[in-house]
Amino acid sequence: MHKAIPSSADAFYQTHEGQTCAALLRERLQWFWPDLRGQRVLGLGYAGPYLGAWRGRGALCISARTPDHRPESANAQTSMPFSACDRECVVDPYALPFDEDAFDRIVLVHACAEEDQMVPLLRAAGRVLKDDGRLLMILPNRLGGRLRQKNTPFAQDVACSRTGLRTMLGHAMLLAERRDEALFLPARQACTSMGRGRRSDIAGKVLSPGLGSLMLVEAVKDVFSGTPLPVRSPRTWFKKMLCPAQETATQKSGGPPEGASRIPET
Repeated sequence: MHKAIPSSADAFYQTHEGQTCAALLRERLQWFWPDLRGQRVLGLGYAGPYLGAWRGRGALCISARTPDHRPESANAQTSMPFSACDRECVVDPYALPFDEDAFDRIVLVHACAEEDQMVPLLRAAGRVLKDDGRLLMILPNRLGGRLRQKNTPFAQDVACSRTGLRTMLGHAMLLAERRDEALFLPARQACTSMGRGRRSDIAGKVLSPGLGSLMLVEAVKDVFSGTPLPVRSPRTWFKKMLCPAQETATQKSGGPPEGASRIPET
C-alpha cells in the first residue's frame, strides 16, 4: 500500500517522492540555464528545492517564500536540506522588497493559487528582473495536470493552457521564449526513482507531447509591449473602390487631383 503524499510543500519535499521530483526538475532547469556564475537568482514562491541547480556553482541564490509557505517554526526551517545554504526570507509577492533590476534570473514555482493574481505577481517579478534577465515558471498543465498531481503542492497552483499563459504573460509585459514539460505520470509513480522518472518523461514527450503534468516556460521582458502605435482608421472596401473612381472623374474634368497645386500660366 502506497504511503499518502502530503500536500503541503514543506512536508512533500521531505518525502522520497518530493526529493526525486525536485531532482528531476533541477535537471530540466540546468538545461535552460546551465551556467549562472556571477549572476543573482531569485526563487519566488517555494523554490528552495530547485535553487540547488546552481547553488555552489558561483551564483547568488535567494529563496523568497510567499506567506502561504511561511515556516511553521525555526526547527522546521533548519530541518530542510536546502535551507542551510540558502539566503531565505518571507515576502509579499506583490510588493517584493528588492530594488528594480536586481536579479538576472527568477524561478517562480508554488507562488500563486488564484488565477486573477497571476498578472500582478508577474508584474512584480518583472520589476525586479533586469532588462536582459529571464524568468522561468513551473506551472501545472490545464489538461489534467493538477488532477494527476493531486495531494502534492502542484495541485494547489494555478493551472494554465498555452494560449492562456501567452495572454497572461502579455498583460504582464512578458514574452514566452522556450518551453518544456515534465511529470507525465503522477508523482507517486514517476518519482519512485530517478531512472523511472527520466524514462517516463522521455516516453511521454514522444507518445503524448503537450500532455505533461507540468509546464516549464521561460519568459523575457517584452520591450515592445509598451510602445504606442499610430492609430489609423481602416479603409473599408467601399472607400477603396470609391477613391480611385473620384480621382479618375476629377482628371477627366480637367481639374487637378485633390492636394495638387495649380501651376500658373505665363
